[in-house]
Amino acid sequence: MIQAWIVLTAAAAMMLASIGCHAPVRTTDTIAAKRASLPESWVYVSGRSSKISALPKGLQNHLADLRADLVREQQGQYFAFYGKYTPETQARIDAMNHACTEAYFVSDTVIATDLTPELKSVSETEADLWWSDQVIYDIQARELQDDWRSLWLLDSPSTLSRYPIVDTSLP
Repeated sequence: MIQAWIVLTAAAAMMLASIGCHAPVRTTDTIAAKRASLPESWVYVSGRSSKISALPKGLQNHLADLRADLVREQQGQYFAFYGKYTPETQARIDAMNHACTEAYFVSDTVIATDLTPELKSVSETEADLWWSDQVIYDIQARELQDDWRSLWLLDSPSTLSRYPIVDTSLP
């Protein structure tokens, strides 16, 4: 009896260890994941990229103008001597990167790719799915305990004896 309880306890511990901890994904995490897939500098992204085509046309034109200005500046004396852009140009690049990133997140194309970032199924968030899985794991653990007791014939008295068995479990 004690060995069966030890085996059952070990099986339950292994099942609980395989579940692990869960941290639900929030919308801010989804945005952070999308932000991680963005280019470090929009200036160096190909003009045929889907990320560029998701930007508004006016911003695409400003980006093309900035690229042309960068090519001209690379041929200038400041870039030849210092090997980098002027502080004014670097400020324009930073402003363009910020504008492109913000415009990308609110573009219709990007929003249409995931209209419900919180939902992982038709009607449930990842946290809802995780909790419903926990309910199933709990039910299955209790069923496993019942099956374990049935396996070792501990769920009812034996009917094999010809003699009446006295139930001593009741006071």
